[in-house]
Amino acid sequence: MNSDRLTRILAVITVIGVLGFAGMAVYNKIGGGYKTVTAYVQEVPEAVEADMFIIRDETVLDGNKEGVVVPLAVNGERVSNGSRIAAVFGDEKSAEKYSGMLALEKKLAVYEKINSQVKLANLDIDKLSSEIYSEFYSILDAAYSNDFSDLSSNELSFAEKLSRKNISLGYEIDCADQIAALEKEISVMSSAKPKSIVSAEKSGYYVSRPDGYENILTPEDIAELTEEKLNTAFKSEKSEVANDTFGKIIENFDWYVASVVGSGRLNDMRPGAKADLVLGDSDGETVRAELFKKTVIDDNKVLLVFKCSQMNENLATVRKVAGKIVTVTHNGIKIRRDAIRFDDDGRIGVYIREGNVVKFNRIQELYSNDSYVVAKDMTGTPGWLSQFDKILVSGKELSNGKVID
Repeated sequence: MNSDRLTRILAVITVIGVLGFAGMAVYNKIGGGYKTVTAYVQEVPEAVEADMFIIRDETVLDGNKEGVVVPLAVNGERVSNGSRIAAVFGDEKSAEKYSGMLALEKKLAVYEKINSQVKLANLDIDKLSSEIYSEFYSILDAAYSNDFSDLSSNELSFAEKLSRKNISLGYEIDCADQIAALEKEISVMSSAKPKSIVSAEKSGYYVSRPDGYENILTPEDIAELTEEKLNTAFKSEKSEVANDTFGKIIENFDWYVASVVGSGRLNDMRPGAKADLVLGDSDGETVRAELFKKTVIDDNKVLLVFKCSQMNENLATVRKVAGKIVTVTHNGIKIRRDAIRFDDDGRIGVYIREGNVVKFNRIQELYSNDSYVVAKDMTGTPGWLSQFDKILVSGKELSNGKVID
């Protein structure tokens, strides 16, 4: 299969995805008012909401730029002492040309990787297909949310994985023309030369722009941290960031998350215990953490400080965030609270749609709150909710055995 065929496949998949979403939307509007959602087994966290303040050991890189700076390392990238982290150019045009060249070099590396691949007999096609779908939906999510910051990398990853699958299925892919064209473009743009190169003075994680909160709380403050000091940090105004900074280095690879929460389910948690922290809303970044310090404030509140070591571009730049501390994770089917019903015998369950017939399937609760219920997967047990059942979440006068349009 040549590169033109690969391009056509990408286009077809995109069209199918868009039409599929459009079709679902139309069905939900004209499908007789009987809207369904598919039951899937998933991991559902039971969590405590918390306002979190991120504490790191950070060094701001001051210096006289005397030009336009192009970062050579991405936010959250681990760098060593002496690593190149930025290039300085005399004018905006040269800087833009150099940035464009760096982007093309990344694209070239992907095409070269595609071209060098051979058929892999032991490749897990199902797993790879799942990764392809994940990348595809990431592209769709970027389009829907108007967030195109990672679109280029998602596109390249999608193309690389898709080509790997097709090569393993026996197709031939030739990217020689694309490689030649990219090499020609890169050669033209390589005329942009930096005035100087900035190197890291310490090892750690690089961030291209300080946020102004670097000195509000540091790891040295944790030993004497109180609720009052943490509240002051939350309310503090960020310092003005100097224009001549080259960014900052996050040192010591461990960083901390501080929060004051209601005690409740966290009463039995002790330093050294593991927890998952969700930094942001339900779609926020999840990191594995260890409870580093716990201070009981009173009968209703505790001060918690978690230690983390995971790092990426998002985690390197977050500071104040409303998140969650995950205490338990339930593996089951998540059901909207308004879809829960009771049969004539008072047994809890949901109505599902099988063809054009309504059926009542019972559920076994694992966890519930005001918004949803997590039910045990009872696949294979007649009369109980199973994975892939179509749960009815709207429709009037539902009853077991009712025929609907």
